[in-house]
Amino acid sequence: MPYQNVMVGSDGSVSAELAVKSAAAVAAQHGARLFIVTAYTPRGNETARQSAVPEDVRWAITDVNQAEERVRDGLRLAAEAGVISTVTHAIAGSPVDVLLDAAESLSVDLIVVGSRGLTRSAHAVLG
Repeated sequence: MPYQNVMVGSDGSVSAELAVKSAAAVAAQHGARLFIVTAYTPRGNETARQSAVPEDVRWAITDVNQAEERVRDGLRLAAEAGVISTVTHAIAGSPVDVLLDAAESLSVDLIVVGSRGLTRSAHAVLG
């Protein structure tokens, strides 16, 4: 049974870019619609620079403009992979909640995410 709706979460990391490329390849192969979803925290980039947030998690603090840039990058990757139908969403909220809510409301058949933020043990289990 081919996939009809594939969703990928993107946070702008290298891992997320690989996830977008993988999801786009699956969507292209199945003629499926690809949903590219990114979550953001509605704070300005200046907040991230001025706060005591460690550099390795600063990517998670973003605003809507940065989030929309992420999905535009995903849109470009999807087009390069030959995906016919791509829909993008930049949604305020926590990544887990945003992705789960989007998956349910969009009736996706497959969710693809990168490994950023996973602990070593979770990465070993989930791949």
